[in-house]
Amino acid sequence: MKKISLSKITAILESGSRPKYGVTELPEIPSLGGEQILKDGSIRENKLRFITFNTFEKLKSGQLEIGDILIVKDGATTGKTAYFKGVPGFDKAAINEHVFRLRLDSTSADARYTYWFLRSDRGQGEIAKDFRGSTVGGISKKFIEKVRIPFPPLAEQKRIAEILDAADALRARRRESLAQLDTLLQSTFLDMFGDPVVNPMGWEKGVIRDLLESANYGTSKKADLENGKYLILRMNNITYSGEWDFSSLKYIDLDEKDLPKHLVHKGQILFNRTNSKELVGKTAVFRREEPMAFAGYLVRGIVNNDADPEYIGAFMNTPQMKQFLQHKCKSIVGMANINAKEFQAIPIPKPPLDIQRRFAAIVESVERQKARQRAHLSELDTLFAALQQRAFTGEL
Repeated sequence: MKKISLSKITAILESGSRPKYGVTELPEIPSLGGEQILKDGSIRENKLRFITFNTFEKLKSGQLEIGDILIVKDGATTGKTAYFKGVPGFDKAAINEHVFRLRLDSTSADARYTYWFLRSDRGQGEIAKDFRGSTVGGISKKFIEKVRIPFPPLAEQKRIAEILDAADALRARRRESLAQLDTLLQSTFLDMFGDPVVNPMGWEKGVIRDLLESANYGTSKKADLENGKYLILRMNNITYSGEWDFSSLKYIDLDEKDLPKHLVHKGQILFNRTNSKELVGKTAVFRREEPMAFAGYLVRGIVNNDADPEYIGAFMNTPQMKQFLQHKCKSIVGMANINAKEFQAIPIPKPPLDIQRRFAAIVESVERQKARQRAHLSELDTLFAALQQRAFTGEL
């Protein structure tokens, strides 16, 4: 398949400018930066920032229209790519100085085809040719001259883009199914226990310490990418919603005497005590059969006979408690912190144990469904990667 430079099909390439967020007028237009562009190419809609319409109209560069391709130009996420199709309530947006806007010559290039190429491993490798600087370096406008893109006729580009769009839609539906299961658990928690702050059901009140047998910090030993007896959990392994991300794990050795303190077992809770203000307090119940070590930025909680860990985990992940934690944490040089003592002092309703266990049984059932959905999603991801490989080698 013929290859050409991306520069030959690019009509506009520009970055935005440092936004001036409105303070006297109502915010009206989203302003997107690198933090709003997610790994899967979507826009983080719950983290939008806004500029006034008047400011948007005066921008000399960086006004988005549907069909533009966005590429993060610097920082740790350089190269992340998105296709702008609007955000809820807006068909226009702006970009800040950390993002490139790429608009193609539509008479010769299909934007969706180009987007999928740039999102592929091959495309990301092409973008990286222009990467300069340290880990938080970036790319310049010259990257479009270095990127070589397979370039079939326009009709063929559109056909390939339609196939990849359809395959990605299957993945999106599977992700939506997973999100709906999470929503189901949140709704079930509120139905069974009520708002955890208001406590409308009048449960006995206490603090988390009342429901724990112990709480302690993890190990401060240095982890290794390859060597060590135990996998170790760090703060990035707990997601904001209380799930587990095991895609980036390291290893560690522990002394025999430290095993009771620094291994987490099935049914125990891990609480992230230090992170950015938005992420401090991430909490998850460990559900694996094989124990793992855990790092010092995490607190392990072992419940006593008055509690089920799934109740505490779900309680900590309610929107009400997320807001509570943001107000409670204290910042230290850009990081926020809630220590083990403060974690144990968090107020919590104490419903009867049998009701907690009924909720835990529902969690177990939903987790089994989620495991099946994740397995199906993994299969779809593998299929999609194979389609991408064939699409850009002329085999699709």
